[in-house]
Amino acid sequence: MKKVHSWILVTTLFLAGYLPAKALSDSFPQPHRSANHLFYIQRSKDNNTIVYEANLSANKKLDPNKPLQVYWIRYAEKGQREDLSPIQWQMAYGYTHKPSTAGPDAYDINLNAFRKHPLQVIRHQGKPIAMTLINGERARLQKVFVQLDPKSRLVPHVQYIEIFGVDLDKGKPVYERIIP
Repeated sequence: MKKVHSWILVTTLFLAGYLPAKALSDSFPQPHRSANHLFYIQRSKDNNTIVYEANLSANKKLDPNKPLQVYWIRYAEKGQREDLSPIQWQMAYGYTHKPSTAGPDAYDINLNAFRKHPLQVIRHQGKPIAMTLINGERARLQKVFVQLDPKSRLVPHVQYIEIFGVDLDKGKPVYERIIP
């Protein structure tokens, strides 16, 4: 019996070190999806989640001054919702935007920390979505997982970024890992 428990423990520790990060990122909590939910970002540091939602004005169009609403869900604390600090906005999770040529009520978005991967917020089947290229496929962005170097302290060092979505044409899941 002791051998069985030892074998299970060794196997578990071995697998934990070699599990793909995609499987690890799947174990994080998923935020509630409101009608305006676009996508979210999670980091290996903790369960806290940054949520991006379409910010609609009274006429149900994207607000031209601030088309996205961005906030934390602090799962590692009490699960409360919090606004980003000005530094978090400017250095990482904020964005810049401009009207898109994709049509009316569409915006080109660049996340501050990930400018090389542009997004478009458009209407698709009557609902706002964040669209981007994932592994060369035009896709609806669902989530981003950032693997941080556990040894980095004050300034986080990104080991890789995983992007998850759904192909707009085929409806199949798409995935890409980016190593900066």
